[in-house]
Amino acid sequence: MANGVLRLLRVFASVDRRLTVAVTALGGSQGLLLPSFTLAIGALAGAVESGASATGPLVALAVLFTLQRLLDPVTTELGSILAREVDEALTARVMRAMAEPPGLAHVEDPEVLDAALQALGGVTGTTPGASAVQLPFIIKRRIWYGSSLLIVGAYRWWLVPVLLVAYGIAFRFLRSHHDQVTLVMHGQTDRLRRAYYLRTLALTHTVAKETRVFGLAPWFVDRYRSSWLDVMRDIWARRNERWREIVGLAAGLVAVEGLAFWLVATDVAAGDLGVAGGVIVTQALVAAAAAGQFDWIYLEPAQGNLALDKLDVLEQRAARARDALAGGPPPAEAPTRSIRFEGVRFTYPGRDEPVFDGFDLEIDAGRSLAIVGENGAGKTTFVKLLARLYDPDEGRILVDGVDLRHIDPVTWRRRLAPVFQDFLQLEVSAHDNVAFGALGVDGDVARAGNLAGAASLIARLPSGWNTVLSREFTGGTQLSGGEWQRLALARALYAVQCGAGVLILDEPTAAMDVRGEAEVYDRFLDLTRGVTTIVISHRFSTVRRADRIVVVEHGQVVEDGSHAELVARGDRYARMYQLQAARFVEGPTDPTVAETSA
Repeated sequence: MANGVLRLLRVFASVDRRLTVAVTALGGSQGLLLPSFTLAIGALAGAVESGASATGPLVALAVLFTLQRLLDPVTTELGSILAREVDEALTARVMRAMAEPPGLAHVEDPEVLDAALQALGGVTGTTPGASAVQLPFIIKRRIWYGSSLLIVGAYRWWLVPVLLVAYGIAFRFLRSHHDQVTLVMHGQTDRLRRAYYLRTLALTHTVAKETRVFGLAPWFVDRYRSSWLDVMRDIWARRNERWREIVGLAAGLVAVEGLAFWLVATDVAAGDLGVAGGVIVTQALVAAAAAGQFDWIYLEPAQGNLALDKLDVLEQRAARARDALAGGPPPAEAPTRSIRFEGVRFTYPGRDEPVFDGFDLEIDAGRSLAIVGENGAGKTTFVKLLARLYDPDEGRILVDGVDLRHIDPVTWRRRLAPVFQDFLQLEVSAHDNVAFGALGVDGDVARAGNLAGAASLIARLPSGWNTVLSREFTGGTQLSGGEWQRLALARALYAVQCGAGVLILDEPTAAMDVRGEAEVYDRFLDLTRGVTTIVISHRFSTVRRADRIVVVEHGQVVEDGSHAELVARGDRYARMYQLQAARFVEGPTDPTVAETSA
């Protein structure tokens, strides 16, 4: 317990030293009030018994009572302020631990996600900062306990070790039992996260359309309740399973305390202990009993320390994730020659089937490459490996001849301008949604928006570029899927404008209508001139504009060439192209006719 309190004090002091000192001092001051009360009441009883003046003891009691009434709210308020500061600081540490490692593997790891929830107190419902509210009261009670035992020891010294043993056994047992219950809760974190996910679905607007149209809201509520109850039943069972021992401990404490009170009563009745002494010792016994036993006041610091343990685990995992993707700066202005995948094998964590197994592909710098293939062929995985969100299990990715494993991913990503299939839709201003493409660089956001065809969109917004893109905020608005995609494209073009050399477009116009797509790709060559461009799309009106096209199937390049070459070859690409082009013409379509119609 002492080590746990000291650890919390060190953490609190690292956040706000002066406030921590003040809260601790207040707890110590309050701890001294109870023994002072005990002695003052004893003095009052002695004055009444002897017929002496009671003015002094009454004044002392009034002063002590006033101090107690003043210190309690001040201590609670300062503890609450410290709690908010501590929770804010520790939440920032959790956010850094989750956000700073440059890869994706750790944020998709269930154990890491469990530790993040536990570190924030999301399992027990008690945050580490909540300990700051209880800590001064624990200090106060520890002083009560020690001073009360000193008073009891002055009466009968041997009662002190008897009480220490009795309260120590009870405290350790109940603390151990509570810790076991808490560990059961932490062992259910994955299931609790699932329950919380269902709760989130019922509370957030992002899935509101489907939940209402399909009538899913009651199902989410019922499933959340049943999932949560399933977890809590295990916890309640563990909490109740040792009730016999608890009853036995209570009986033992009653016997020990009863003996102490019987001795005091006997001595007072026999005249061996005066009334004043009897009052003082009796109050000391009551205070020792209240302060020495395990109470709910001790739970929050205990849970706060457990949350700190999980935060330490989380930061250690984050450090390993950072180290695993370390590296030096990329070659200047890379890529200037090529990007080459050599014998790349990659399997997602938790899966057995590799996405790539011996994947080879060379991409010439400054030219455009389109990648096509069926769903699951590995197209998006290709982008994740290129961005070094993951490293290959085998093989290597070379940038101008340098293994990507030896290049710092953060620096390398400044050379990339991606539009991912599940692109960012941030509830911030339209300006920031684009400017985040090159954070800290003073570029021309409006120009990037114009290139992406977003000028008319911005003109319609209530506050132009400063409009917040969410109806949940005053003055905000909501965009359509195609409008969001234009901003995502503008963000990537802004990054290119600010120095990125590789433009990655993963289904860049999937949410746009035909006219919007045509507007973008009529300017495709202007958008990509001099930039290494990689386009992933199912739309062949997009793909055909690329200098080179590769077809990926089962993690392998199975066709490679220009649009005209692949259509003339009459293989996979030609068949896929003909199927899509056939929707725009009537009757049978051969590849030559299809080409003029798409």
